[in-house]
Amino acid sequence: MVIAPEQFHIVLDAGHGGFDNGACVAGISEANINFQIVKALERELLNCGCAVSLTRVDSESLNSPYAKNKKVDDMAKRREKIRNLNPDLVISIHQNAFSLTSVNGLQCFYANETTGSQAYADAVQNQFNQSGLPIYKKVKPTDFNLVEHSPCPAILIECGFLTNPKERKLLQTAAYQQILAYNIAIAVITEHQRQNT
Repeated sequence: MVIAPEQFHIVLDAGHGGFDNGACVAGISEANINFQIVKALERELLNCGCAVSLTRVDSESLNSPYAKNKKVDDMAKRREKIRNLNPDLVISIHQNAFSLTSVNGLQCFYANETTGSQAYADAVQNQFNQSGLPIYKKVKPTDFNLVEHSPCPAILIECGFLTNPKERKLLQTAAYQQILAYNIAIAVITEHQRQNT
């Protein structure tokens, strides 16, 4: 396993949570799977010597219960937390959904306005290709405002499709979550070292 320099600080964002389940297929909530993968990734990164922070630390979202628009407030709180933490990289974990149940695979998006973001997204997808894990489509920029307005490189990873029965079953298992975490960790640490040598 690649060992990271101690100063490499990563914020992990488990998409959705609380009032917002994200995609929900066959009773399976995206928000819960996102958090499970984030916790596996946190363990992997800590074991490699990274500093790790989470935007949400449990099943709840970050919005105020009195917020007029809970989603907007949740996103604002996440962005504020990221700014205050001032990390080297933000990784937001999500799951995909599509009308065709045959569609599967991972896809990375990157904050187009932040230098270095695309390289991290490319690194993750290249690592998945090398490991023989399924890829949906090539890396793309995103306007998802959590990563788009990030003060540091930021990527959003759609880890798979809940609408694909086989992939949905895999995504619920600790073993597959660990495979995802391991490959994401290797990719981002290697890319960080490449950018800083």
